[in-house]
Amino acid sequence: MSTKPSLRRSATINLVGSILPILITLATTPIYLHHIGAARYGVLAIVWMVQGYFGFLDLGLSQATSNRIAQLDDAPHSERQAVVWTALILNAALGVAGGIVLFALMHTLLTFFDIGEALSAELLPALPYVACLVALSNLISVFNGALVGRERFGALNALQLVVAIIYQLAPLGVAFVFGPNLRYLVFGTVGAGVVALVLTAAVVWRVFPLSFANGPRRDLVRPLFSYGAWISLTRLATPVLETADRLLIGHALGPQAVTYYQVPFNLAQRVRLFPFVIIRTLFPRLSSLDAASAAALSFAAIRGLAAALTPMIVFGIFFMHPFLSLWLGREFASRATSVGEAILVGIWINSLTMIAATHLQATGKPGIVARLQTYEILPFLALLWWMLQHFGVQGAALAWSARCLVDGLLVFRAARLDTRPIRMLVLPALIVAAAYVGTLLFAPLTWPSIAMWFGMTGVALAWSAHAEPRARVRAVELFASIRNYTRRSAQS
Repeated sequence: MSTKPSLRRSATINLVGSILPILITLATTPIYLHHIGAARYGVLAIVWMVQGYFGFLDLGLSQATSNRIAQLDDAPHSERQAVVWTALILNAALGVAGGIVLFALMHTLLTFFDIGEALSAELLPALPYVACLVALSNLISVFNGALVGRERFGALNALQLVVAIIYQLAPLGVAFVFGPNLRYLVFGTVGAGVVALVLTAAVVWRVFPLSFANGPRRDLVRPLFSYGAWISLTRLATPVLETADRLLIGHALGPQAVTYYQVPFNLAQRVRLFPFVIIRTLFPRLSSLDAASAAALSFAAIRGLAAALTPMIVFGIFFMHPFLSLWLGREFASRATSVGEAILVGIWINSLTMIAATHLQATGKPGIVARLQTYEILPFLALLWWMLQHFGVQGAALAWSARCLVDGLLVFRAARLDTRPIRMLVLPALIVAAAYVGTLLFAPLTWPSIAMWFGMTGVALAWSAHAEPRARVRAVELFASIRNYTRRSAQS
């Protein structure tokens, strides 16, 4: 059996690899808004979301690949290569089928969103290229799954950083050269996808490694599909639960309202890089552990994430308005702040739920997560539509966070880690709720608001120090080292 990297080292690599693309997005978003306008950016966001939704036709094969390869750690390398080639061929076929379906539905979707004649005329010539994005994404996902299964996180994150830069800059560069036309923006996105696929294949070929010596096998199709079917259902439900708010906002209020929702949502959801880092790191390891060891590891991860996330969310709830004001202006902040504050509450809940859901999937119970999310769709859509009609974009944000709360309670109950996670999370949940109520009671950057900002952040930090005493000891040691270094520097 090959020696596996430490979880701490893998998590650190995944964290760094997740932060850098965020910085790129923060830098390019104002440029996009300035150069192509809020309406075009809203349409482009809708195109990206629709294309991502059709990624469910991956049928869970990328995650099934990771799970299967993790279980084959001590098997001959030929077994792992056969898994990758089988998944690639299946996903290529599914990607082509998904692209055809997307192309057939795009005209109906454009009518649904009512983006206007001018923007529709810009987008129509590029619809075949939008469909190509599905197949490109499917192939890239299998290659990434192979690297995750082998815990080659260093190579994976270096690759994904380059890919993120290409995806952000290519459409923008095309827009600067040929003009802010949606057709050219889509062309730039497709070009970025082709380059990303070539780079990803080259890295996997060398690092995994991959060769033509052991090709696809028919006997692997059934086990891959049997696991991937439930993951596929989850991926079918998740885009609805994650993006239905923006889809209905675009239909009811127009693409500009999507921008006022999408930008703070994107900003708030950046916090989820921490649970994403954790579940990416844990998934292959949990896949190879026995039930007791997997439960202990998942509980420790939930406790550590709650300790790290709670002060961050509390601080971010109060910081949303001043940050948006500095970043995009006061007028934009006045329209978008309430959305970001409400979404942050749901992000806190959803982040912790992700670990419990990953525990279920890695330990052979992906069907539980899939069924729960499927059951949530209709009640969520009904609540979302009602809140949107009565409270606008802020109502949509509150509906999204309410769905996260219900989902969290159901998933934690199904995971059966024991009652400790639920009891442990009661106090930080109250702290986050109190911070959100504070933003409703006090105007931003008034003395009462500032006092509550720092007070609630201090309370959250105190709870985190109590929940993770080892982290507190490391923080004290770090501050002591900095203080001693400063004193020595001053004396010299």
